[in-house]
Amino acid sequence: MVYAKSWTLKKHFEGSPPRGNLELKTVELPPFNNGEVLLQALLLAGDPYLGVAAKRLKEGDAMMRQQVVRTVEIKIYTTFII
Repeated sequence: MVYAKSWTLKKHFEGSPPRGNLELKTVELPPFNNGEVLLQALLLAGDPYLGVAAKRLKEGDAMMRQQVVRTVEIKIYTTFII
């Protein structure tokens, strides 16, 4: 099993998010399929534009951020016909 952490919008905000408006949740990821990649976030950006982007989200949605990642696993299966 693979678990991931996700920042979710708990409550809309103006300007910088006050404590409690974002929530860090741990979720179990489903097994990934052919062609998918498992990445680990090393650095998350906390840019000011996130407040503007959050206005388009519903409460409970995951916040999207720019990040620096490393590849953990790649699933690519190739079928050869002989």
